[in-house]
Amino acid sequence: MSQPGKQAVALTSTGEEQRCRYDESYFLMYREDPKRVAMYREERGRIETLKPNGGRILDVGCGIGGFLSEFDTQNWDCYGVDVADLAIKEARSRGIKVNDFSEAYAYPDQFFDVIVFRGSIQLIPTPFFVIETCIRLLKPGGYLVFLATPNSNSLYYWRFKTLPFLTPHGNFLIPSDIMMKNALQNFGLDVIDIRYPYLGGPYANPLRDHFLYFLSFFGVRREFPFWRSSMEIYARKPDN
Repeated sequence: MSQPGKQAVALTSTGEEQRCRYDESYFLMYREDPKRVAMYREERGRIETLKPNGGRILDVGCGIGGFLSEFDTQNWDCYGVDVADLAIKEARSRGIKVNDFSEAYAYPDQFFDVIVFRGSIQLIPTPFFVIETCIRLLKPGGYLVFLATPNSNSLYYWRFKTLPFLTPHGNFLIPSDIMMKNALQNFGLDVIDIRYPYLGGPYANPLRDHFLYFLSFFGVRREFPFWRSSMEIYARKPDN
């Protein structure tokens, strides 16, 4: 069994500061965006390819619950973690099980079949501690999945020293594919796939994006999606 009190000290040391960052204005970008919903559905499909029979899924940084709401509750038992009271309340209203943040990870060991970090690992003050905690909560044979995750090992980051979807005031770590693969393997996971979903994605416009990249050398600066700026990592916890 987990030890909620001990975890709370490590996981909530900056909780109040974090709560102040994520208010209604922050979550506006997650509402009424058909392109985001299209991404959610594509990502859900890849997870369901790994776990066609469903199971318990935890979304770390679930926000208002949009991603988990795409999963069929007949097959999936949906849980979330978030620091913002606003997000926790709305996710619960969608039927997602979310603990108060002081007890965010208070679940039995080997409880979940899939644990997802969707665009959240860079926003966590203690990212590797939380990853290690999640691995403990993951069943043998279960999957740890990173979606919509920034990749500093990319042309965009090399050029601009940032990425278009980062939250400037909230980043603690800008990961790379190399860093994450090394860390997950050192934690004992099998990294089974790393994907870079740009071409064919709902936000991509290759002609425009490449033109804007070219114009950046002449002082024109605009945000745009680009190759390898975002990554997905699928890792499996070995069977006992």
